[in-house]
Amino acid sequence: MVNSEREGTDGQTTLRLDAAPKPRSDVPFDLALLALAHVDGLGYKGLRALVSHFGDDLGAVWQVESAKIRRLLVDARVGSAERLSTTLAASQAQLLDKASHELRDLRSRQVTVIAPSRMPRKLADLPDRPWWLFVEGRPDVLDNQPHVAVVGTRTPSLHGTKATEIVVRTMAAYPLVLVSGLANGIDATAHTIALRDGVQNVAFLGHGLNVTFPAETASVRSKIVETGGAVVTEYLPGETYRRQNFVQRNRLQAGLADIVVPVDGAATGGTAHTVRFAAKYSRRLIGIRWEGAGDLVSLVAAQPQSVVLDAFTDEDRRELDRHMRELAAAAGHETYALRLVERLLEREMRHRDVHPSDLARLRSRLDHVGGASDDA
Repeated sequence: MVNSEREGTDGQTTLRLDAAPKPRSDVPFDLALLALAHVDGLGYKGLRALVSHFGDDLGAVWQVESAKIRRLLVDARVGSAERLSTTLAASQAQLLDKASHELRDLRSRQVTVIAPSRMPRKLADLPDRPWWLFVEGRPDVLDNQPHVAVVGTRTPSLHGTKATEIVVRTMAAYPLVLVSGLANGIDATAHTIALRDGVQNVAFLGHGLNVTFPAETASVRSKIVETGGAVVTEYLPGETYRRQNFVQRNRLQAGLADIVVPVDGAATGGTAHTVRFAAKYSRRLIGIRWEGAGDLVSLVAAQPQSVVLDAFTDEDRRELDRHMRELAAAAGHETYALRLVERLLEREMRHRDVHPSDLARLRSRLDHVGGASDDA
């Protein structure tokens, strides 16, 4: 018996999981979800209703009476509940056969379907939580790690692009995971710089994994997976992109992040949704300011738990570094501000004919820079 209802982010009613005993099924969650997705007319509202009731044991939908399925769909305000419940009962074999082929293809592409009980904690705790996720790559990068969302407009300014590089490069000194949306503009820049500097990536999509959009980000998407990151969506594999999908995608970016950094955009643009979701979820916000920056900065400054920093001053860049370092340290990670310098030095040592006099000069320079820093 379902305990209660709540409003989803799209204004539709979804049902909470209850603790009542339910039949156990030998149909795994991922196979059941894909099978139900092929039921014409069930839609996301119907899927959410069934997943919220049956949870990980979604396959038990075929072990209960059709009348119970009909009541669940009626309670969730799903149209044609009578027809749908009858279709489910009559079409189990065909649905599961079709889904099994789809699941084999997804698994061959390193795609994992995350069931409700295995949802990353930060997403599971959201008031408008996702009920499942499709993850291409490594699902573990969604759990137990500090995440920083770097987001912005699809049409950035030159300063916005440069500011994005500064933010991601600051992150790269520490064991942090970049979160963004794999769109053109700021998102693609953030992912590209993160890949260059050895930062793991999580990219949230506003469509299914069988869709590549925009086409220009295909190579970035592949590299994210190849380097141990994850491409994530709550949309079914063949679902195409729609404006509202990207708004909902933005809530997942904000929800997974510990810090949200909106780099460039307008207070009325798509990035503003991420800012508002971050405020709703009590995530820290860091606004990035420069001469000519848009009114997105003002929107960030008006939110609780926010700070606005200038991307191009040494003092504010040091403060940005402190935020990143403190986030990593709070998660129990060792922090080392000169990690990128060390990596660059190792590369130079491999590629150059280094003489003892070169090393002596470097040591002298380090002593000088260290002394100047102490004086400051």
